[in-house]
Amino acid sequence: MWSDRLPEARRRKLAERLRTVLPAPRANSRGARTPLRPGGRTPPQPAALAEELRGRPGFAWLDAGPGGHRLYAEPLATLTVRGGKALVTGPHGSVRLSAGGFDLLEAAFAAWAEAGGPTASLVGYLGYELAGEIEALPPPPPDDLGLPDLHLALYDSAFRWDGGAWTLETTDAWRSEVESAARVIEAERLLASARRRKAPDPPAGSLASGPILSLPARAGFEAAVERAVARIGTGEIFQVNLCRRLETALPAERVWPLYHRLRAASPAEQGAFLDLGKGRALLSISPELFLTSRENEVETRPIKGTRARGANPRDDRALARELLESEKDRAELTMIVDVARSDLGRVCETGSVEVVRHGELVTLPTMHHTVSTVRGRLRPEAGPVDLLRATFPAASISGAPKIQAMKVIVAEEERRRGPAMGAVGWISLGGDLELSVAIRTAAAVPGRVAYHAGCGIVADSDPEMEYAESATKARAFLAALGTVETL
Repeated sequence: MWSDRLPEARRRKLAERLRTVLPAPRANSRGARTPLRPGGRTPPQPAALAEELRGRPGFAWLDAGPGGHRLYAEPLATLTVRGGKALVTGPHGSVRLSAGGFDLLEAAFAAWAEAGGPTASLVGYLGYELAGEIEALPPPPPDDLGLPDLHLALYDSAFRWDGGAWTLETTDAWRSEVESAARVIEAERLLASARRRKAPDPPAGSLASGPILSLPARAGFEAAVERAVARIGTGEIFQVNLCRRLETALPAERVWPLYHRLRAASPAEQGAFLDLGKGRALLSISPELFLTSRENEVETRPIKGTRARGANPRDDRALARELLESEKDRAELTMIVDVARSDLGRVCETGSVEVVRHGELVTLPTMHHTVSTVRGRLRPEAGPVDLLRATFPAASISGAPKIQAMKVIVAEEERRRGPAMGAVGWISLGGDLELSVAIRTAAAVPGRVAYHAGCGIVADSDPEMEYAESATKARAFLAALGTVETL
């Protein structure tokens, strides 16, 4: 269950093994936030620095709106979990462990939190199927992508962009004084080089080198919606999120251009690019915040309700108004907000969980959404892993009741979700975190790319309209690929 904790003796044993992959931390180590001066009047934009860094191992680029970017490269350690087997690598070697994702996270905090503090972070994703570690779910659908259930990298430095200037966030826990000083010099050199860099010309035409496939195809997806509506009619569930996967052949050299095209097609408040190594990558243009936690103040922003953008301003306004006035969509959002409140209530102080905004309109380049904001205050004894166990996966991409909805998802979807519909972002060793819901997210593996598009099914869902909604959510992905198909 979500409330199960790793036994103390087991946590200590795992933590001891994790410490072996890193140098012994320096005594009295400290973190620093150093303003960077790359020269010239205008600092480089994040995209230019990304070009400088993306060839380095473990490159990661996280968005948090126009004024918040974090860029990383060359992690100290990398943690992966697949099927209950963990691999942790660092400068002093590798260790293999029998551990699930949440247990490994607990061990990582036990091993490194004191040394790393608030300026060292674990960056990456928690795949949707990690839900099977905390709830009794049937075996997931087939996996043909072969990606880890969890991929996190430990960074002791990050480039931070606030919309006008760059800061280097560092901890010197695992580096000498000479190495720590050299990092600032190297960071300013990279920024100066990025400032001089000319933006690359994006390739023209289609990036895909094969047809776009939908799993399931239209008839199969609509039949799954019909079965879900029947389950709702019998009282088994109230709502469930169903996905279909779009995939196509994609050469490795087109993955990075695809991410740039995705960002252009639908700029995201919670975007991310993660280089997972071995020709694999995660590309996300998520608009949805799963969790943010700062000094024990927690917030989640579930999204429900969708309309495509109109062909002209008049039609666009009409569609936005239709969404705001839709009783079906508001009820769908309300059900998910109730689940989110219940999840936060597991680990937040009694009476602190509240809905501070409900059903606000969010307009993106390809669609309108409605979103709510739920806040709470973590109990003093609850840490970031407790918060994740209590809330993962997000209510908006599971359903209500949550556990039964996840069982329906297993029964109806043809492929496991993997990173899609999980969580992407950073978790500070000091306890703060920021994670998006991995919607509008593509996973690239050698030779192909896969993208999940889903929608919430309720009692009065129409299969054809739900299929059309999933197509709306895939519009930016298809546009970025350069295809005219409207699967």
